[in-house]
Amino acid sequence: MAGNAFKASAAQQNIQDPLGGYNVLIADRGNNRIIEMTPGKKIIWDYHFHLPVQSLGADDAFFADGGSTIMATMEYDQIIEQIDYATKKVTWRYGSPGVPGSWPGYLRTPDDAYKLSNGDVTVADISNCRVLEISPAKKIVRQYGVTRKCGLGPGQLDAPNGDTPLPGGGMLISNIKAHNVIELNSNWQKIATYNLPITYPSDPQLTHSGNILVSDYTNPGKILEISKTGAIVWQFAFTSGNRRLNKPSIAIELPNGNILATDDDNNRVIVIDKKTNQIVWQYGITGQPGSGPNQLNDPDGIDIILPTATSSASLSPAPAAPLYSVGQAEQSGAGSGLIKIHGYRLRAENGYIIASDESSGPVGPRDLPIFGSSLSSLEPGRQYLFTGTLVRTTSPAINGNRLRFILSSVPQPYSP
Repeated sequence: MAGNAFKASAAQQNIQDPLGGYNVLIADRGNNRIIEMTPGKKIIWDYHFHLPVQSLGADDAFFADGGSTIMATMEYDQIIEQIDYATKKVTWRYGSPGVPGSWPGYLRTPDDAYKLSNGDVTVADISNCRVLEISPAKKIVRQYGVTRKCGLGPGQLDAPNGDTPLPGGGMLISNIKAHNVIELNSNWQKIATYNLPITYPSDPQLTHSGNILVSDYTNPGKILEISKTGAIVWQFAFTSGNRRLNKPSIAIELPNGNILATDDDNNRVIVIDKKTNQIVWQYGITGQPGSGPNQLNDPDGIDIILPTATSSASLSPAPAAPLYSVGQAEQSGAGSGLIKIHGYRLRAENGYIIASDESSGPVGPRDLPIFGSSLSSLEPGRQYLFTGTLVRTTSPAINGNRLRFILSSVPQPYSP
């Protein structure tokens, strides 16, 4: 999602809404809760952990199943849980509360639990120096790293704390003690190692252009964006003032190009405008932990989702928009406002999909790159309705198309 034309468009949007319309899920660990809030900082959903000690709550929380499920990781309670969004009931758990271990059914300081499209769950099992894929039946179906053998040898990990799934089945793993990020392919074979000039790499995330965002969980902390060649292409690193970070643990790129990040020990979640390196949105009072309005206590995890009618009744319905097929998209004109496009997911790329009028076949230059949330759950061969805006950039997608379709809502099944 790069290119000067798009960046200019995003910058204009940032003035009004730095989050680009997305709600934010925050794992507020010190308050033993998870909250979802609107860009206007209204809390519309919360979940409270009934635990005997503060700070045992979720240090990470991610949406799954199109937003109907929350995957929560309790690193210091040694468990991961699946929470039903509607009922707030725990529907699946792995690990034994308060009991660390390395044998089947146990974890030792787990981090970053993600639910895959096949229903399995991955987790970085930090102190066991391994990453696991666990089936719904709680069987370990895949593992990278040697249990309890930490180091830099072949197939080993050294305190992994991030296990971010990639399109196509690969993964990014951050190694705390090795000061690096490794990339696995779909067979969980290591294909790259990115050595980093930071002390505590945390929670690597893929950007829309294929780079990697990684946080340095130190004080002062920093956020780096590195290319697949290992070059630093952007960083947010300040040693004084309001932009000084104190143990940031995760940063993700929003569809509008801004960076959403936790600043854990500053007790805030922030949005950074990459063009100006300024903080343009903040929830939490810098350096002041609390549980009251506009307060957080050690927020350690974030995710985003587009609001729906049920999750944000205060939002107005989308205005009427003209309808085009993917092949007609270019004639609609970039920058012409909200439009609707129907088509098929032809191919998944890093951070976006290629959509087509055809349900199968090769990717062509007139097929459309689409960016936004919930794209990984789209079924091949099924037609969908995409609502959003069309922009033209100077940087082509993988098929050579310089158009980008930016979603404003979750794709819906389409029938002519």
